Amino acid sequence: MPRDAGGTSETSLGQRGEELRSCIRFVLVMAVFVPPAIAQGKADRSKSTDLIECSVTSEQLDKLNGSPAELVLANGKRIKDVTIVKFVRGSNKDAVRTVVYRRPKRKTASRLRAGALVRIVAAERAYDLVAVPALKGWMLVDVDEKTKVVSARLKAKGRHVWPELSADQQADAVREQKKFLAGVRQKFSGLPLRLYETKFFLFLTDMPAAQIGVYIAHLDNMSVELGKRFGVPPGENIWRGKAVFVVFVNQPSFVQFETNVMNMSPASTNRKQGICHQDNRNGDVIVACHRGNDPHYFAQVLVHETTHGYLHRFKSSARIPSWLNEGIAEWVSTIVVRSSRAPLKRQADAVLRLKQTGVVGPSFFGKKIESWHYGVASRITDSMITQNSRAFGAWIVSIKEGVEWSQGLQKTFGVTPQQLLLRYGRSIGVPMIRLQ
Repeated sequence: MPRDAGGTSETSLGQRGEELRSCIRFVLVMAVFVPPAIAQGKADRSKSTDLIECSVTSEQLDKLNGSPAELVLANGKRIKDVTIVKFVRGSNKDAVRTVVYRRPKRKTASRLRAGALVRIVAAERAYDLVAVPALKGWMLVDVDEKTKVVSARLKAKGRHVWPELSADQQADAVREQKKFLAGVRQKFSGLPLRLYETKFFLFLTDMPAAQIGVYIAHLDNMSVELGKRFGVPPGENIWRGKAVFVVFVNQPSFVQFETNVMNMSPASTNRKQGICHQDNRNGDVIVACHRGNDPHYFAQVLVHETTHGYLHRFKSSARIPSWLNEGIAEWVSTIVVRSSRAPLKRQADAVLRLKQTGVVGPSFFGKKIESWHYGVASRITDSMITQNSRAFGAWIVSIKEGVEWSQGLQKTFGVTPQQLLLRYGRSIGVPMIRLQ
């Protein structure tokens, strides 16, 4: 869409206006993340494992006692070469509250809250821990079994789980990406393009070296914030190889790159500040931008566009719906780049428009939202994360595992898309808001 911000091949931002000096938020009155079957009371023990796909039973948990194991913590640390002593459970024996384990040559056992763990590898099988608040515990999900189920569901929709690459395969991917960037430098030999490499990023730019650090820091913070919401441990690389950035100081160079290298039409690029290119075959992500004259706004565009790439690479090639994709990108760029008020301005503009018309338009829940919808999407997204971050993360995971987004919304938040929109409308003083 036309703008001075950025966009993916399928998504983009709106033009910047004057800054909004106060942040407007609303909180949806939503159901807490509880699967419907157990929302009204105690779960039926015989059916609790049906609530979480591919979860293990109490009998299977008992069989893991005495097994050699590795514990993966939510902070990214690993505790290796331990032995599972037992799983402490509450009234529902399928749900774990505490993991008791013993280190080698130690007489006393150690304990970890289940919530501090994201994965347990025991008896040569991996198990992810999934929170079930109504059971006041966590259930273990068999990773291999879950992968089979999810892969089959995605395959039926023409999508696939991104394969886990070995260290050698990742190194090959980085070499391939560097070769691509070397070709870009040749095509733009008149510019002082220089490659900066970090743990997760390849950043090719003609910006002065002194300006690079702050933008890399924003990207690192983006990864941390998204990882918190989606259960990605700090330090884990979700990219194929690394995320690739081609950033120019001036717009003409950006347009030339898009047309001559990425084969985009001039009309589709000359009013954009950034584009995120996503390869559905191998998962490669290339973010191209030009800096423009406002460093704060450019930082917001850079984070916004990279978020689209992160969502593309998270778990599978399944697509996050346009309104939610843009809402997440706006939300995290506001959190990370606090010096840019552009997303808040878009929220205020959307409220003003809706108070005049009361109509969102059918395209909001369609394939691609309109430019002014960004303010609606980001405010709804922010409210959902504020109300129940855990439920929001579970919803995104379900979408990437092939569940229709509206079905996942109903399961995690207990509302339909129409109800979600109505609650947003009431929060902004437009109780009769409608799609058309």
